[in-house]
Amino acid sequence: MLNIFEGDRPIWQNILIGVGLFMVFVIGFGVPYLAFNFGKVFTKNPFRQILPTPNIYAKATPKPIDQINQSKGTYNVLLLGYGGDGHDGALLTDSIIVIHVDTITKKAALISIPRDLWVSGNHKINAAGINGFQNSGPVVQNVIGLPINYYVSVDFGGFIKIIDDLGGITVQVPKTFDDPFYPITGQENNVCGYSNDQVNALKAQYSGTALEEQFPCRFEHLHFDVGSANLDGVTALKFSRSRHGDSDFGRSLRQFAVLTGVENKLISLNATGKLNDIINTVSQIVRTDLDAGTIKSLIAVFGDPKAYTIKQIQLTTDNVLNQGTAADGEYILYPKAGMFEYSEVQKYVSGSF
Repeated sequence: MLNIFEGDRPIWQNILIGVGLFMVFVIGFGVPYLAFNFGKVFTKNPFRQILPTPNIYAKATPKPIDQINQSKGTYNVLLLGYGGDGHDGALLTDSIIVIHVDTITKKAALISIPRDLWVSGNHKINAAGINGFQNSGPVVQNVIGLPINYYVSVDFGGFIKIIDDLGGITVQVPKTFDDPFYPITGQENNVCGYSNDQVNALKAQYSGTALEEQFPCRFEHLHFDVGSANLDGVTALKFSRSRHGDSDFGRSLRQFAVLTGVENKLISLNATGKLNDIINTVSQIVRTDLDAGTIKSLIAVFGDPKAYTIKQIQLTTDNVLNQGTAADGEYILYPKAGMFEYSEVQKYVSGSF
């Protein structure tokens, strides 16, 4: 049986810290517990990396929380995963998840928003954070009708490092899939041996994704069979990001499988002394507007995480979205109620709690 106590601190609280940070990439619950009874947390700076500072959490004074939110008992945290240095579209967010917590009903909802959703300004929602991740909040709020109180973001390089530091993870692949067009980093402009005239001819004939697929050297073929799979950091990222194998909606299920794999590995490391090192490493690549005092206040307000029931909500073409193309042929999603008409989306979200 797992011994859930290590001295005066429950092990499961440390597990929540690690899993909470990974939720930027995968579905989960617990971001406000980033530093619950833990000696290191993050200083506030929404524009650059947050570095751990010894004992800052223990010394922090709880900060006042918005009285409107406190009286309603609801809080919303926006989680963003982005490419980072070395990736095409480095600041485009591949993972957009909102955690909605109701401290009165003890319910939490995990709202997955597809990155291809077309929003006001004529761009995909994944581009909203290019001028600062905190700017994604108002855009997401406009879509789902929930005020965004805080945000947390992390890049893919950190994701790979942590999975590798864990020694890899084991996931349960929910569905066999092939992706013949997974992009190879650094090959985005490779012409695959075509002459300039041939490239121009292809550009005249194709556009968007169809044009990209005419350059096979830019891609690798991924294949995963249903069932158990052992993944290192690079492979786990590919598994989480792959889009052509099924859909963005299927991808969220794979992200959930990664979360489970991470959680299981963290639990298995609880007695090795490596768990805190992993958590500290993750903390170094996080950007957030949460600081120690705010986290301390949220912990007190939220109470026991085990008391909550958790529901996953996906915005898909099976409920409130349609698929189509933008003026340049780019694949997009938009509300069934009409372009930029989010009332039905908001009604669906609020009715799902």
